[in-house]
Amino acid sequence: MIYDLHSHTTASDGCLTPEALVHRAVEMRVGTLAITDHDTTAAIAPAREEISRSGLALNLIPGVEISTVWENHEIHIVGLNIDITHPLMCE
Repeated sequence: MIYDLHSHTTASDGCLTPEALVHRAVEMRVGTLAITDHDTTAAIAPAREEISRSGLALNLIPGVEISTVWENHEIHIVGLNIDITHPLMCE
């Protein structure tokens, strides 16, 4: 099984919509996909809906790539299997 644990959609700086990304993942034989857009979880719900609607054989991991500053440098921290309904994730 192929895993892709770091992907982006048009919700941040990706080129594909969430719906198109899940189809592309299946075409590329990815079995587990994490959507980790920059500072937003907006793509997770539409991706889940498309997987369900289309009956895709794809395990979706909800994620996010959080931008922050550490020692005066911008860094990105990837979070996987997050609760996208948590109040702090909805700000």
